[in-house]
Amino acid sequence: MFSTSDILTQQIIEKKGLHHDFRRTLRMYIMGVIIGPIQRTWFLTLERLLPPTSKMQILKKLIVDQTIYGPFIIFFFYSLSGTLSGKDISEIKEVIEEKYLRTLITGYKVWPFVQAINFTLVPVQLRANFVQGVSLGWNMYLSWMVNKPVNSLTLTHDSLGEKNPDFSVDSDI
Repeated sequence: MFSTSDILTQQIIEKKGLHHDFRRTLRMYIMGVIIGPIQRTWFLTLERLLPPTSKMQILKKLIVDQTIYGPFIIFFFYSLSGTLSGKDISEIKEVIEEKYLRTLITGYKVWPFVQAINFTLVPVQLRANFVQGVSLGWNMYLSWMVNKPVNSLTLTHDSLGEKNPDFSVDSDI
């Protein structure tokens, strides 16, 4: 799904046509090969630790997923992408400082709802597959974000895109 998402991002969103970056697509493929098993293991572990015996257990599972796995996998994604791209630690840190929080907040607008459906309606053995299906769009967003030049993003405080002069991402967070 990662490589498919990157192809779609490059061709549909970025309109690269014949200037497609195949190395970038290969990096996304490698990332999918690495992240896929992590995701599957996470769902199986979460199911074992918090079996769905009640609505409260499902809520706990959702909270654990969004407070542990979500932040971790976004950080891991940016770190792995930077490493596969040949970036040094300071360059990877700069990317994370600029893009991590924005990506995490965007994820919180998508994944709690997806996971609520996943944890209540999808059999455990199919949960990673369900998430991979939804991930096509999410991975397009990640592909676009990770490949945007550093310092090209402006954080906004409302959906109209108004800049917030009081908001800054402190590197000491």
